[in-house]
Amino acid sequence: MEYNYLFEYKNNLSYIKRKEELIKKLGFEKAEIFEYTLEETSLDDILESLDTYSFLTEKKVIIIKNIELLDINKEITKHFFKYLKNPDTNKLLIMISNNLDSRKKITKELKINCNYTLLEDNPINIIKEELKGYDITLKAINLLIEYTNSNIDSIKTECDKLRQYKDIDTEITVEDIKSLCFKHLNDKSNLVFDLVRYISSNNKKSAILAYQELSDSIDDIGVISLLESQLRLLKQVSLLMKKSKRKNDIATILDIHPYRIEKTMELLSKVSDTEINELIKKIGEIDYKIKSGIYDMKKPLEIFLLNL
Repeated sequence: MEYNYLFEYKNNLSYIKRKEELIKKLGFEKAEIFEYTLEETSLDDILESLDTYSFLTEKKVIIIKNIELLDINKEITKHFFKYLKNPDTNKLLIMISNNLDSRKKITKELKINCNYTLLEDNPINIIKEELKGYDITLKAINLLIEYTNSNIDSIKTECDKLRQYKDIDTEITVEDIKSLCFKHLNDKSNLVFDLVRYISSNNKKSAILAYQELSDSIDDIGVISLLESQLRLLKQVSLLMKKSKRKNDIATILDIHPYRIEKTMELLSKVSDTEINELIKKIGEIDYKIKSGIYDMKKPLEIFLLNL
């Protein structure tokens, strides 16, 4: 197992950093590096690479991307696991994925036969490190995390932009982030979270703006599905908090990023279980009426928001 590694990562920079550290630590700096992806290369070809020596050096680094695509039922996969149980010490095998399902048998088998690491950086610590020497409030840090959807690659890019802009001035404010940083909208979870917050606080104007931003790319059925998912998460987190579970415990149990759990816990301080249940009921009624044809209007969810 010493030469078999399984990395699960959420951002590319953390994976690259860990890979370089591992190659140096195990003495594979001069080894040839071969990268494969299971979407493009067959497992037979990868096994052949594991079984052959490099022409230039004795050592070899083999990286397999999208390892979650392994089929546990195929005969060739059994041969692959035989290799994992008896690896070549001149071969460093690194398997990576950003989409591992901990419930699947293939994931469990890989974790048994490899050194598994979840590469998860704390965005708050990353921002503090990137902006060392600058005076930035926690409110500004949280806004930057929200703008970047906790994506470490995006955080580093935006921090670099802030450093260049501020130059001699060492204070970074909320207004600096609003005016300089790009608000990433590819991850809709933040928008849905905001929408739930605005609905629960009867903030009609902000709720409609968040809804319109979402509806630019998805229809009401899609928005409702996202809303129901966020409301279910609120109920789950509320239940686990009542059982004295902490943020990281809840994140592990629900298999959700700790930052999203933290945001959900903050929202729970402003909305009661009764209000959550009432929202679930109302959203469910709208969903039913759309699907059963009772609503023939184009955007019934918007009508609901207008009546907050």
